[in-house]
Amino acid sequence: MFEPGARVLVVTAHPDDAEFHFGATVAALTDGGADVRYLVCSDGAQGEPGDGPLVEGVASVRMAEQRAAAAVLGVRTVRFLGLPDGSLEPTLALRREITAQMRRDRPVLVLTHYPRRVLDIPIEASHPDHIAVGEATLAAVYPDAGNARAFPELAEAGLKPHKVREVWVPGYERPNHFVDATPYVDRKGEALRQHRSQTGGEPPEWVFGWMRQAGRTPGYRFAEHYRRIEIG
Repeated sequence: MFEPGARVLVVTAHPDDAEFHFGATVAALTDGGADVRYLVCSDGAQGEPGDGPLVEGVASVRMAEQRAAAAVLGVRTVRFLGLPDGSLEPTLALRREITAQMRRDRPVLVLTHYPRRVLDIPIEASHPDHIAVGEATLAAVYPDAGNARAFPELAEAGLKPHKVREVWVPGYERPNHFVDATPYVDRKGEALRQHRSQTGGEPPEWVFGWMRQAGRTPGYRFAEHYRRIEIG
């Protein structure tokens, strides 16, 4: 999909979001020679199944699971901001952190969450942390990452402005880009199995049902679909 060696930055709210939303696409990109890197914004500490109080150590478990899942997909670089799970907002501070990472990694493509609530799909897709990270990431793509006057301290520290070529967000509304996930569905499933604290060691069936549905328009058995945004 991109020239070998091209850098791709995946910005998510929680450990496991990259695999649930983009797992087959990430595998396709790394198999094609892309250098895919993850930035995970929250610590994932609210992800403990059940209704009890937060359990100490969940964040560390989820970070380890995220690294293992990323490795299955060919991703070698995973960074964590460690912000409190469930409390993310599209603040200037979050935009600054994401902008700094974009300027370090200098990606041609960014994958991130859909930046607003969608009411005609399951409510889980519109987790407030997802919306916050999607909006902050789009603001970091434009105008922040490419504007030397945005967060000038970053340029002073050697992080020069960078222009991202395009952004893909999940195709919840009017998808215009489809990735054939059929060759990568097993790798996506194996990556999701690494998130044992969340999946019990087996990916939920709805993941594959969603991919089958996404594949109907382009005629693929399985697909991941996106709203593709090209930056002018």
